[in-house]
Amino acid sequence: MEPYGGESSVPSVFADVSLAQFRESTNYYVISHSASQSYEFHTSASWLTNEGEALFAMATNVGSVVLIKLAPMGIQGIVTQHELRQATVMQRLWTGLVPAVMRRGQETIDTTLSLVMNPVGQDFFVFCVCRDHKLRMWSCKNQTCLASIELLEFLPDGAELSEAPAVGHKIRQAGGSDPRNLIIGVYLGFPDRNQFLVLQPTLEDGQWRLLHIASIEGGKESTLIDFGLTMTHLWAAWSTSSGETVAKFKAYEGGGPGSEGWSPVFLSSSHSSDDLLVPPFLEPREAYMDHIFQPGKFSLHSIGRALNLYHGQSGGEGIGSLSDMSQISMDALKEETMAIIGNDIQQKVGGSEMTQEEYHNLLQQSWSKFYACCVQYHEVANKAVGVMLDQATGMVVIVKKSLLSVLRPCDAVEHLYLSPIGSCVAEDFANVPFVTDETSLCNDLIALSDCIKIVRGKLSPIIQLSFENDLFQLVRPEEVAHQIASDLLGLGADTDTPSRDAQGTVFTAKLSRRLQAIQDMDKTIQTMLAAIDLAEGNPESLMLDEDEPDAQQHLNASGLFTSSSAVDLLATSFTQMSHTRLNLLRDLLILQCAMLRLGQQASISQDISIKIQSELIPDTANLLLAYYMLYYMSGCVTTSVHTNSMESNMRQLAALEITDASSGLGQSLAASQMGGMSPTVIHMFLRGVGGTQVRSQISRGGYLSQDMCEMWTGVLLPAVSKLAQLIWPISANFLFSEFLMCRCQYTQLQECIRLLNPWCEWNAGSRQFLLGHSLLNSGEPHKALSCFLKVANRLAREDFLLNKLLQTEELEGKKLDILYYLKVIRLLEQFSVPDLVISLANTALSVADDDDPNISTLWCKVFKYHLELGHIDEAYRAMTANRDHERRHDCLRQFVVVLCERAQIKQLCQFPYVDLHDEVVSIIESRARTVDLTTHNYYDLLYAFHIYRGNYRKAGGVMYEQAMRLALEVPTLSGLQQQAKCYLAAINALRLVHPNYAWIVKPVPTDTQPSREDMMGASPKRTYDGDELEQHVKRQVTVLELKEIEKEYLLVSARLKLANHEQDSSHVTGISLSADETLALLVQAGLFDTAVTVCKTFKLPLNSVFEGLATKCVKLSSNGPDDLTWKWLSANELGQLNPSRDVGPADIAWRLLRAYLIKYDQEGDHTYYKCVVNRLLSVGFHLPKWLVNTYKKLHAAELLTLYINYDMLEEATYLALEYIDAVMGKGTEYFGLTTPLRATAPSVWLPYNAIDHLSRALRDATNEPLLQKLHLSLQNKLRSYHNQAQQVSEQMTNLALQRYQQGTS
Repeated sequence: MEPYGGESSVPSVFADVSLAQFRESTNYYVISHSASQSYEFHTSASWLTNEGEALFAMATNVGSVVLIKLAPMGIQGIVTQHELRQATVMQRLWTGLVPAVMRRGQETIDTTLSLVMNPVGQDFFVFCVCRDHKLRMWSCKNQTCLASIELLEFLPDGAELSEAPAVGHKIRQAGGSDPRNLIIGVYLGFPDRNQFLVLQPTLEDGQWRLLHIASIEGGKESTLIDFGLTMTHLWAAWSTSSGETVAKFKAYEGGGPGSEGWSPVFLSSSHSSDDLLVPPFLEPREAYMDHIFQPGKFSLHSIGRALNLYHGQSGGEGIGSLSDMSQISMDALKEETMAIIGNDIQQKVGGSEMTQEEYHNLLQQSWSKFYACCVQYHEVANKAVGVMLDQATGMVVIVKKSLLSVLRPCDAVEHLYLSPIGSCVAEDFANVPFVTDETSLCNDLIALSDCIKIVRGKLSPIIQLSFENDLFQLVRPEEVAHQIASDLLGLGADTDTPSRDAQGTVFTAKLSRRLQAIQDMDKTIQTMLAAIDLAEGNPESLMLDEDEPDAQQHLNASGLFTSSSAVDLLATSFTQMSHTRLNLLRDLLILQCAMLRLGQQASISQDISIKIQSELIPDTANLLLAYYMLYYMSGCVTTSVHTNSMESNMRQLAALEITDASSGLGQSLAASQMGGMSPTVIHMFLRGVGGTQVRSQISRGGYLSQDMCEMWTGVLLPAVSKLAQLIWPISANFLFSEFLMCRCQYTQLQECIRLLNPWCEWNAGSRQFLLGHSLLNSGEPHKALSCFLKVANRLAREDFLLNKLLQTEELEGKKLDILYYLKVIRLLEQFSVPDLVISLANTALSVADDDDPNISTLWCKVFKYHLELGHIDEAYRAMTANRDHERRHDCLRQFVVVLCERAQIKQLCQFPYVDLHDEVVSIIESRARTVDLTTHNYYDLLYAFHIYRGNYRKAGGVMYEQAMRLALEVPTLSGLQQQAKCYLAAINALRLVHPNYAWIVKPVPTDTQPSREDMMGASPKRTYDGDELEQHVKRQVTVLELKEIEKEYLLVSARLKLANHEQDSSHVTGISLSADETLALLVQAGLFDTAVTVCKTFKLPLNSVFEGLATKCVKLSSNGPDDLTWKWLSANELGQLNPSRDVGPADIAWRLLRAYLIKYDQEGDHTYYKCVVNRLLSVGFHLPKWLVNTYKKLHAAELLTLYINYDMLEEATYLALEYIDAVMGKGTEYFGLTTPLRATAPSVWLPYNAIDHLSRALRDATNEPLLQKLHLSLQNKLRSYHNQAQQVSEQMTNLALQRYQQGTS
């Protein structure tokens, strides 16, 4: 099989060994030479005992063997050294007399040429084959020679060879410490011949002897490299004169293969030094790179050295030392290779112009040169140096300079095909299952294989490569085979005219003779095809066994073929098996086509021709295509997968509900390395579920119950066969393709499906599904949808689709289709392709039954993705078509929310919502009441919805509710502005309603406490303790009329004016304010017009307004204007006050106050004047003249009282004097009196109480001369008034008496 490189990631047995351990004195020993003892070592053997002691036996050039024993590693012990030598008296004298320097280089006759060491009982024996053709047995325990046996005695003509020089004698052993199981193999090499002796040491009468078992002639034309033996077979590796390595084996006892002579070992062909054949559809760079870096072809070390050589020959510098080569990765080496060769080609081209053909030839020349360098270094590394046999498993390994080549057993089919013509006999297939006891059938198979080999010998490498290229291009193999057969027979492609050349005639005659020897052609070909068919004609039998294996069997097989080396061996064996059978089927197909052309000339009857044409050729072609798929996949390199891609794939499989742990979904895709290369998909499969299944089937098959010595020969071939069966396409098993999907190997999966789709009917639907999944991940969703649609008609016929994907027992056609479409829709949803989801859902709806329960789900999918794409009308139709009320309600909620978020209010309101109107309103209301007003405003949508349908009262209620929520939840200036808009909208809507219906119900917070009925097991009337519950009185409904809403709007509007008027609006943008609070803020800010409006609306007195305005007037008059004076003045209506540049702000303020007093004073109630005067007097401000004059006319007595209250006695005295004068007829018009004190006029009066208080106060002010003077004046004025009042009274009495008298007369 293919060599195994030494670049595995598995650590070496020396991984834990350090330089410090080597330098410890207990772990090494220096051999000292004396003056009389000086020798050179040329061969050695060693053994590690069970106690850990190391034994070394080293042969010297003077005929002795130096035996050294070291203590166990790390333990201080005594090192013993002995020299094993059997010398005569003359040899001792020669050694003692002749100095060692003079003897150096002279080998004695008994010099050991080869030796082995083996435990025998409690002792260790050293077996030496010497120059004198003798075998000497030494005891390590006693340091004595136990036997010296002449080997020539075992040869028939041994006496003639006694003088012949020894040429490369070798000795090997097999067996254990029991002498009965110990076998010694000796190779005797002579100039003209060589011989193998198989001997067994025996102890007879206290003497050791050699029992002769077999003598085997060696090859004369080759040079032995090394050999080894087991208890039954002898294995040897030879080197031919051309330098090629040849391996053979022979059974020396027990019969079996090779018992009649040497049996060849079919070594894989080494790389040819000829140019690589480049397919016409590839350029040289791509073809050479694919071949050179294909796993298992060349080691990175060889490629690196070849690149160094190529670069040096091209005049460049090397890419690095060999030590650096061990650290370079495959990707880096690829880039370096393309860069170096690309630069070399660019230098050769230079600036000259070249035709396309010339440039192609230059590419071919450069890459061919590099390829030759790779082959050169590979041949050096591939040079065989030894043979190693594992006695425990029967494994045979050819050790090479830098590689290991493992020899594996061949099955009967490979033996038939690879053996030379005429070398196969019926006895070789005695135990082969597909060959019966019929000797004639076995002979026919051998004859058929010889015919196949004849065809193979006529196929050049170009024809073989062209055949594989045609298969890759999906050309039917029968067409290619017919053309090749016609060319081999020397016939035209479309004629049977025997116009053959000489070579065609010879080939035809030779082939015809071989074919005529086959007695039953039909049965022979069918038997051959049955032997090659991995399903053995029953594809259903390859289904995986779901039963758990026996625990003990599972434990025994758990570690089988799990190492990196074992995976490489299985993968390479699989590649060789598939390629060998592919070539066999190719040659068999060409042979059958040739048989149709030869007809009677090859004794092919008409019936056989028809059978070949109609049955055998199609069967052969299908098997050939199946094996081509196996061979192609064995060379497919894995693609490294990013963690994100793996996680995405796992989400996709979770959406499909494919969660089989055997597929290794949870395993990380760490790219293992094989010889520095990325592993193939077969390696990955073996490291994953493939290896697990192979081990499981091996344990179930009972292969592990065999003797451990047959492990290699008895288990490897079944393991390779089980692996091939897991990948075999003509099978109900679908594990391999599923594995590629789970591991994100989409390119490899697509190639696999491409090769199978034209001809393989098995799992065709499953392949289409995986192809669609792969195309989705490759960015081709429309192609993927086309693949998914092709699967529906095969759902019930394929295990993967029915049991792994759908996981249902439903077998009814349409319902099964709908389940499948839903699975695909879930997958498509992972890739953001809404248009494809809609298309597939519509397809499913078109084929679904009316009673299918999944129809509502499909309509939901159509609705969802139409809505996502902005297809509003289509989404609405899909929603209304859904017959499931609950799902339709969910869709309606999503419909409303999405359109609102997109601000498509008009479109949302225009739909008719037949039978859905109340649900729409409920959804919008629910969203409006639960969503934050600062993010989404569903109230505007609901308002527009009601307005569009003419329901103005509900629209007004919606706006009022929004205003309420804004007041509670958005205490900001923008929230206040929005409140005002909401109130205006509500007022506007209600004004469109008939006055009798212009009212709304005031919204109240919903009671979120659960009712007793909603609590599981709770009584609605009693507590858990049995006490009666208090019955809560339900809240009464509050009805709001239009005028009440207008009042609330007025407060909000006032607060807005405050917010716009003042820089610091924090005290007006909080929670809602009452009318009184709002009024106070308005007065404080100077917004007196608005304050008056609030007072009028809420029927509040204007006292606070006049007091505030009076205060501001006083401040302006006293302190002058500030920065805000004109701002608050301009906020009030000043048009009628005649403001001008000549009038200051204080005057304007007093004018405003005067205007307010005039405007809002009520006849008979001059409260506002009193309020203003009271405020002015309270701050000690002199009353303006206009105010005093006006107030004198309106209520002089009240003004007098205010003067007295504020202790303004002087002003009060003057006012009292003027008032008395007015009553007496002097200045009556200034006090609003219509007539003075007259007998004929209506009565007038004086505020005697106020005047009395004033008089008393003046009298008491004895320290104030002015006040005393005023008091005197007041008293005098009062006396004058009293006198006049007395006179008027008398006049009135007289007049009354006169009228009485006149009346009586």
